[in-house]
Amino acid sequence: MWVWLIGGMAVFVVAVCAAAAYVALFVGDAARREMAYRVLKLVLGAGTGTGGVLMIAMKLYEIGAL
Repeated sequence: MWVWLIGGMAVFVVAVCAAAAYVALFVGDAARREMAYRVLKLVLGAGTGTGGVLMIAMKLYEIGAL
């Protein structure tokens, strides 16, 4: 169950980051590029933060602390 949860979250974060990076790099409209860059920063920050918290929670569960 944990593997599917982590895998799904990782796939979602990678897909959103790839789409936002594509728009930020290759779209001609400056407003859309700026908004895509904001989305990219938000998703990378939230995704890496959530991933770290999830991994700590899993380790605590494995050792019996949770």
